[in-house]
Amino acid sequence: MEPRKSIKWIYLVLLSLIWGSSFILMKRGLISFRPDQLASIRMMVACFATLPLIFSKLRDIPKDKWKFIFIVGVFGSGLPALLFATAQTHVSSSVAGMLNGLTPVFTLLIGAAIFKLRFNLFQKLGVGVGFLGAAGLVFLRADGSIEFNFFYAALIVLATLFYGLSVNTIKGKLSSINSLVISGAGLLFVGIPYTIYLFTTDFLERFDTMPEANFSFACIFTLALFGTAVSNYLYFQLVKIAGPLFASIVTYLIPIVAMCWGFADGERINGIQILAMVAILGGVGLIAIKPKKTTE
Repeated sequence: MEPRKSIKWIYLVLLSLIWGSSFILMKRGLISFRPDQLASIRMMVACFATLPLIFSKLRDIPKDKWKFIFIVGVFGSGLPALLFATAQTHVSSSVAGMLNGLTPVFTLLIGAAIFKLRFNLFQKLGVGVGFLGAAGLVFLRADGSIEFNFFYAALIVLATLFYGLSVNTIKGKLSSINSLVISGAGLLFVGIPYTIYLFTTDFLERFDTMPEANFSFACIFTLALFGTAVSNYLYFQLVKIAGPLFASIVTYLIPIVAMCWGFADGERINGIQILAMVAILGGVGLIAIKPKKTTE
């Protein structure tokens, strides 16, 4: 196998393992820290880990692009971090990973709304199948009973919608700027406020009062460093080497890794939930065809 071809598979596997493991790391982080503290630690570490790599390049960003970088930082990192952490106080890590598979669905929907992309028949079917699978995960408990209080699962759905907005903003408004610079600059908008907020909470005191605080912090630190900072670099490199279509395969693998972690951690996973995950991934497969722009 050619080196260029082999490296893209290495990147793909690494990304799937890193992002698929994010949900179990959040679960462990929540043992000792509140959701808002988890999100704050994650954004603080990711921000200050990325800053040295892009600091000298910040002055090169055109002034008219900063408002779009703000959108990427807030909706691509800041709000989803808090939404996922809050949701996982009531939603299992495996289900959270499955619902994350909705991101490409919302990416297409927002692309159609903002950039006038036209759906073909298969893409329309894919959106419907994807949302049907999501509904199964939102409304069904692990024992198969109906759960009408779906607020926490809906938070994850909202986070994937925000991811879709961020991706389309990068694609439509920031394509001329280095992807790592976009990510690092965007983290400044959320990393600094989150850091200030973190130290107004009982964050430090918890290391004395919570027996597993050190372990939880290590999990969140790992999540921030690898699940945000390193994974962004790997993903951008994968897109450059193999293109966005190949890179999108990671969407299929993340829920599988998350489900395996959940199962290993003793979470109950039933056949209906697996079927719902397959529906989401099937929907993603149907919408993978690049939509055409409408002609005037």
